[in-house]
Amino acid sequence: MLLIRDANENDIPAIESMVADFVKGHPAENHPRPSQVLRSAYFGERPVAHMLVAERNGQIVGMAQWTLIHDTFWGMFGAYVRPDCRGSGIVAALVARLCAQAAAVGAQFLHGGGGEGPSRLYERVAIGQVSGDCHLSGKAFQVFAKLDGLPPREIVRSLPARALGLQPAEP
Repeated sequence: MLLIRDANENDIPAIESMVADFVKGHPAENHPRPSQVLRSAYFGERPVAHMLVAERNGQIVGMAQWTLIHDTFWGMFGAYVRPDCRGSGIVAALVARLCAQAAAVGAQFLHGGGGEGPSRLYERVAIGQVSGDCHLSGKAFQVFAKLDGLPPREIVRSLPARALGLQPAEP
């Protein structure tokens, strides 16, 4: 059973381990990342983002983060998610929770990236750019937010059509 929940300070060792795995091959691979900086960034007085973790059988298997931004092109608030988690269905469950949390505070789109290219999930539901940036917006964002809490396979089976991202969100 997969549990998507807010990260807490007890998750720092697992988060650090996933970051160390994710950064392999990147120029920052050997750059120091002190635990106290991570703790301050996400669990301190003024967190820079909201972090979620995916937990399966008591083990942290994925993570994602979002922060509220304002897109001046579209004139609306949204969330940004970094591609810090991997795994079949886990990413979909995390993104559904991100959409639900962001929608609860007024967001209408999700802006994410896929590194060298959009992830398979983003390619299915989001409007992508050559840069790898993607926007999950409009009705597609709203549909994704409503998938929160479903089992990962059900989320993947119920993904919104990419074209819904070009339709305005319903009030």
